[in-house]
Amino acid sequence: MKRYQAELERIIGAPRDLVWAVVSDTNRSDRALGLAPATYRWDVDEEGKRVRVASASELGQALEWIEPPYQWIEGRVVQGRRRFVKGPVSRAGFEARLDDAPGGKTRLTAMAWMETGGVIGFFGGPVQRLKFRRGLDRYLGAIERLFDGVDTTGLVDPDQPAAVRVKHVLGGSGDAVTTGPRTEPNRALLERRAQALHAVVDPEVAKRIVTHLAERPDEEVQQMRPFELAGQWGLDRRAVLRGFLHATVAGLCDLRWQVNCPVCRVGASVVEGLSSVGESTHCDACEIDFGTDFGQHVEAVFPSNPAIRSVTTALYCASSPAFLPHVLAQLEVAPGEAREEAMEVPLGSLHARALKRPGGAHLDVERPPAVLAVTVTENGVTCAAEGEADGPTTLRLVNETDGAVSVLLERAGWSADAVLGSVVASFPDFLDLFATEAPASGADLQIGRLALLFSDLVGSTALYERVGDARAFAIVEEHFRLMGRAVDANQGAIVKTMGDAVMASFPSLAEAVAAARQMIEDHDAAHADDGLGVKIGVHAGPCLAVRANDRLDFFGTTVNMAARLQAKAEASEIVLTEEAWSYPEIAAVVGDFPVRRFEADLKGIEERQKLVGVQLAGETSG
Repeated sequence: MKRYQAELERIIGAPRDLVWAVVSDTNRSDRALGLAPATYRWDVDEEGKRVRVASASELGQALEWIEPPYQWIEGRVVQGRRRFVKGPVSRAGFEARLDDAPGGKTRLTAMAWMETGGVIGFFGGPVQRLKFRRGLDRYLGAIERLFDGVDTTGLVDPDQPAAVRVKHVLGGSGDAVTTGPRTEPNRALLERRAQALHAVVDPEVAKRIVTHLAERPDEEVQQMRPFELAGQWGLDRRAVLRGFLHATVAGLCDLRWQVNCPVCRVGASVVEGLSSVGESTHCDACEIDFGTDFGQHVEAVFPSNPAIRSVTTALYCASSPAFLPHVLAQLEVAPGEAREEAMEVPLGSLHARALKRPGGAHLDVERPPAVLAVTVTENGVTCAAEGEADGPTTLRLVNETDGAVSVLLERAGWSADAVLGSVVASFPDFLDLFATEAPASGADLQIGRLALLFSDLVGSTALYERVGDARAFAIVEEHFRLMGRAVDANQGAIVKTMGDAVMASFPSLAEAVAAARQMIEDHDAAHADDGLGVKIGVHAGPCLAVRANDRLDFFGTTVNMAARLQAKAEASEIVLTEEAWSYPEIAAVVGDFPVRRFEADLKGIEERQKLVGVQLAGETSG
């Protein structure tokens, strides 16, 4: 068996972590090296272990290989290897190492290799080595050009994964070597449908979306994420999400729902409608079934509409670190062995775990430790920090089991810029434009936490008798407009109206209380002489997303509690539970208005509740 390899070195004018983020994206590098796209599946090897198997065709030869988990340390190294079970190649791999160079630059050393034998290997090996060398030279040259003249000072943020930050650079590149191919759009249809978008959303947002659909490479339009693009464009997140929702209605893109695994954070499935999202989902990579939390696991993504631009991006490497941006390091440790590596450890919450083993360990890092020790035993994983570093941290991994393990160190506190169910559940344009987008009948999707507000208008019956139907109707309509403006101004959405009552949803309790305060203040200012008042109940907690009357609705104890709190409120008063009132952010929103503390029995709630009513009609205590 003979080994053929190509190794090249470059000095790149950018920080080490950003260069690593590009070169470690082995899906990009394999494409640039000229390798064939692959088809992946999960299977069981000869030892009974579950493995990732890939197949492809290269130079007319059918290839099949087992792809063990890749190894990497963010900003320093990436290593990948493949063990072939079909074809003339025995083993192959890719490795890149990065070191600091003078002037804030990076020394990048990259190597691609293969081991082969037989007649085909004898003649094909030198050809493949030349192909590797040309591909590496082409790719490293493209990385040089990518960073040439780019100011990266604003991209130094250790709290954000390097793979996320580098997208700001990639988003400005048109080099197909690094960004991939671009399918030409139907420009005439794009222009016609774009007119509808320009008519209803912010002009800059509309321009950005249309330009992105027309000019960016295929992989950047196959699954667009509004919040991520908003960060790259420097635009308001909600304005960009609103733009994509309206772009879907205009036929520029489609709305899909990706269910993300809570363990690996990778999409376990993608479906066309909420009615296809199940109450539980299976993740092949983690070999687990998990209950689908609509608020935390389900993400709205937006592929380009096929009539505008039909794209199908090929997969070259499913093991790329780019698919796991939250993973700082993934390293293999032999049974009964230990290994040490240098790395930069960000401050904040970290999580250590081992692939395909239960449990894990959390660690809050307040200062970079001299040593970060992770130990894997048959009973689980432990993680401990030792000392304080005056340079890189030593990552010490110990495997006390009788089998090899892949150890992961993750950013526990970081989450992707995803439009989750908890966002769309309280987004007015979604509820207005996609009124029938709801779970299947009989399927209840859990939402881990959602804030709900119920309001009611006091005195409307007497108003109709006093001023007549026409005048009273106009006043009530104005009341609903004021309620809607307050909800929208505080990131909420009206779920439904019931007579004079409003039900609204919000991402957080503080935003719901802020909307409640604005509702009462705006209403009282506009209708001080009409004998009307608004009473409001606010509560937050878990609930169910359900289909009711073919629309998205919410059900559960949290919903019931918010409605019952409203029933206990007086005019110009917000009622919350005593527990909710204790949160510091709530007091900051409400201010110094007088409160009344009382206990009450709430219909449908077993225990007697301690409540707080904030009386906005009263004088402030300050």
